Amino acid sequence: MASRRSNSIVLLLAISMIIGTFLRISLLAIYPLLALFIAAFFKFRASSSMLLAAMFVGISFIFSLYPNIFLKYKLLSLYYMLPLLLLLFAQPAVEKDNQPGSLNIFFRCLTFVGLINNIIGLFQVIKNPQSDDSFMGLYTDFSVSLNGLVILNTLLFYYYFVLYIYEKKPISLLTSLFFLGCSILGFYGAGLVICLAAFILGFFRFELKSFFKVAFITIISLLVVYQAMTFIKPQTLEYNIANIKKMIDFDVHNGPRKLTSFYNYATAYPKNAKDFLLGSGPGSFNSRTAFMIGSPSYFTSIPQIKDKEQPYYFKHYAYSLWNESNTSQALYQDGFRNQPFSSILAFLGEYGLLFTLVFAVLYYLYYSRVARLYRMRHNDPEARVYFRFFKICFILLPLLFLIDNYFEYPEIMLLLTLSIKFSHAGLLSVNNKEREIMQK
Repeated sequence: MASRRSNSIVLLLAISMIIGTFLRISLLAIYPLLALFIAAFFKFRASSSMLLAAMFVGISFIFSLYPNIFLKYKLLSLYYMLPLLLLLFAQPAVEKDNQPGSLNIFFRCLTFVGLINNIIGLFQVIKNPQSDDSFMGLYTDFSVSLNGLVILNTLLFYYYFVLYIYEKKPISLLTSLFFLGCSILGFYGAGLVICLAAFILGFFRFELKSFFKVAFITIISLLVVYQAMTFIKPQTLEYNIANIKKMIDFDVHNGPRKLTSFYNYATAYPKNAKDFLLGSGPGSFNSRTAFMIGSPSYFTSIPQIKDKEQPYYFKHYAYSLWNESNTSQALYQDGFRNQPFSSILAFLGEYGLLFTLVFAVLYYLYYSRVARLYRMRHNDPEARVYFRFFKICFILLPLLFLIDNYFEYPEIMLLLTLSIKFSHAGLLSVNNKEREIMQK
């Protein structure tokens, strides 16, 4: 048992370093293999939900092979999708010993990596205070860029704040506030809004008392973030407010391309029943995969994956919104509102409405199972920590899918899916310990 615990620490530290530093570039090659290894090491078991979701992915893939194969697009998209389904819907094993659980070990390792990133990042900000992109530590600007570091710091804030709520240790509060401050230093406006929404909804219950409590927390949280950004970077705050105003004043021809991308889906896909229901094929519309393979100016360092042909929906309804002619920094048009990316759109357009509905139902049923498990042990402080953190992460995942193509960023998916699975495993462990005590 001690040997397995040591191996677990080594593995989770390695994973933390891979997803939290420049080493995440290796995920371009090892992501599916790493997901399989994690599932085997922690004894995740196949579930009916995982198999059902994979079946609908397979149906979408098969029906999309005619009339155009576009095999590079489809295989690369499956490369990102299948590990997500494996890690998200697999059944975790019960942790039976009395040592710190996998969630605790994972976040200690992430804390170590986060501290290194943040200390270096603070020096970078001091050295270059005028730049919004200087806070990067060892994370660097590869792939998801600094937004990923914001999400990493935010999850660390969630974890330690939840620990503080239920264990009342001042050190947990101070640690959580440190990581919250580092999240704000990332200046990821849309991400901070989404993360704040997940945090607030993670404490929401459909009761009048809870409604007012959450409303109060929301107002205080918004004021804290607003004041922090006013003090640290007022021009960034002005930029984000301007973005919100432009998002509200939507115009299909000149408005934010983020909204135009949803408009394009709504006008294009319902015209073809097969594509609308079963999808036009993995990687063929609004996904990171489509831009990696079909855009001549994106991922040029890996020519092996490039394709001169572009799928119909990508060419006419996505690439037209994001290409070298309209993404120049000089045009100041590359902010969040003009990035036409969304995993929700990739699910709807590329995998189809049926898969998206099945995924949503399975996702909800997964939450319901864990919530029922928690209600059996809701008076246990350890169970409260596991469930509250589980709930916040569970809400955060689809919100991130809404604002960008996050299901195709392995460093973010590993971070979130492992947080979800280890929280679930922790709840199973608490339930198992209580059952053993009752049997004795």
